[in-house]
Amino acid sequence: MLDFTQNYFELFDLAEQFEIDDSQLSASFRALQAKYHPDKFINANDQERRVALQTTGFINEAHETLLSSRLRARYLLTLKGIDFDDEIDTTHDGAFLMHQMEIREALEDVKNATDPLARIDDIAQEISGEADALKDDFIEKMEEGKLTCAKDAVLKMKFFERLCEESRRITEELEDELF
Repeated sequence: MLDFTQNYFELFDLAEQFEIDDSQLSASFRALQAKYHPDKFINANDQERRVALQTTGFINEAHETLLSSRLRARYLLTLKGIDFDDEIDTTHDGAFLMHQMEIREALEDVKNATDPLARIDDIAQEISGEADALKDDFIEKMEEGKLTCAKDAVLKMKFFERLCEESRRITEELEDELF
């Protein structure tokens, strides 16, 4: 029986920190899935099958959380007692928000560029670089114990996730049109 009170890092036998070993996460995930997959409980009673479903749900949620750098950072903060409210939490950094608008405008204008694929590649690299800088900022703030500042970095990471998704979508559209 899996212990549902353990945190996600303990579940996968990982150190409770932002930087994780992706291969260890994957190996632990596969081992847990093999051990607790509902198919193994097909002949069990209703309660055992229900527990198997809950167990794999817990394992899947933990895996998805630790796999995503933003969700992993957020989870680390929740372990430190920092709450998130997705309905109202956002960054109030005006310069950051203006910069996001500028990047969005650049993304909207990509199709008008002389070489749209080169332009979207440039923007995607910029987005990736800034996302990496936010991760570094999060780590630094966590190490300094500045949890409110670390939370702001996580909130900003969400903007960059959306920008990354948007740049991938535009790239796919451009490639579909050209090829």
